[in-house]
Amino acid sequence: MAMYTLMRKNEEIMMLQIGEDGNIVKLGKKENIALLPLQNRINPKGIIEWWRDRAIPIKQGKIEKMLRDNGIETNGLFLTHNLGLSLTDYYWIRPIGSGLTWENVNLFDNDFKENLLLGKINYNDNEVDEYQPNSSLQGNLEKTWIIDNGVRKLVKGNHDIYSSESINEVIISEAIKEQGREAVQYDLLHIDGKNYDYGCISGLFTSQKKELVSAYAVMTSEIRSNNISGYEHLINVCDKNGLDRNIVREYLEFEISIDFIFSNRDRHLTNISVLRDADTLKFISMAPIYDSGKSMLVGRDIVPVTDKFVLSQEAQGFKEKELELLKYVQNRKLVDVQKLPSSEYIKEMYHKDSQVSEERIEFVVEMYKRKIDMYEKFAAGTNLSTIRF
Repeated sequence: MAMYTLMRKNEEIMMLQIGEDGNIVKLGKKENIALLPLQNRINPKGIIEWWRDRAIPIKQGKIEKMLRDNGIETNGLFLTHNLGLSLTDYYWIRPIGSGLTWENVNLFDNDFKENLLLGKINYNDNEVDEYQPNSSLQGNLEKTWIIDNGVRKLVKGNHDIYSSESINEVIISEAIKEQGREAVQYDLLHIDGKNYDYGCISGLFTSQKKELVSAYAVMTSEIRSNNISGYEHLINVCDKNGLDRNIVREYLEFEISIDFIFSNRDRHLTNISVLRDADTLKFISMAPIYDSGKSMLVGRDIVPVTDKFVLSQEAQGFKEKELELLKYVQNRKLVDVQKLPSSEYIKEMYHKDSQVSEERIEFVVEMYKRKIDMYEKFAAGTNLSTIRF
């Protein structure tokens, strides 16, 4: 076991004792409650859960094999070896007596080990002079942070031999920006040694001044009344922390609408976030929309595109079905269908994948056209739940 101080930049928050598996086994006195991570802040053991959740998921890409090859027994130890550092916020752990400062270790300014997606990282526990941001990288898709000409960028792969998820990121981010909304910019990228043609790459949108806080962290930072939904609770907490509740509501309604059109079934509560000011701790804005790859029927079997199929898609986050999510949408005309990508453009993008079949492309495009048709009905006032199959 070893002792650490949980830090936010150079400010001490509390002492931690971390066990041989990389998990927190004992908490010290909270010296600076205001600086605690928002996630599970109201839970006495919230820091323990926050730290466990911070570790890279063992199912992400080939993480388990990478850890084994590098002699690291658990993802918690991988996180601990790398001081819990992240490129989305300012939390880290300082070994007692080390004298390390934020300026020594932060990943926004200092070089770091790369290429977790591409191969072995040659990790040596006794000679760590650079840290690994991937130890706190979330999600099950294989991915890695890189430094490209001094710019921090995220490279993502795909779950299978197809490039669909990466292509979707490009299509949907462009579609969102055409609507006059903010989205992370994704570009296709060839990755050597992979079975798929393309991954994708995006720039860092956090900084030393702006950190990312997930909707899950926001929602679990305060007690929710039994008489309000999680959706309304998120809006309330955002409002309390400096955001205009009407702007937050419109952002969420637009995101639900665009996700419906593109059949995104991965908008869980860590794929919705806010940006927070590093110094004031006030929320600055909702984050640019990101992580839309699991859209457009990725991984689904090809079936007839009936009304029942179109309107029975699953969702994540606030509800488990798309139609249930649409009930939150008060402004039904947030998406201008005239500015959405054409079917021809969708086909053109999917044809970049040398392994995708024409049948698959037609399936994706037919669903997309039907979803636009359904959205237009919805925008005109139709209750889609009443459509008979």
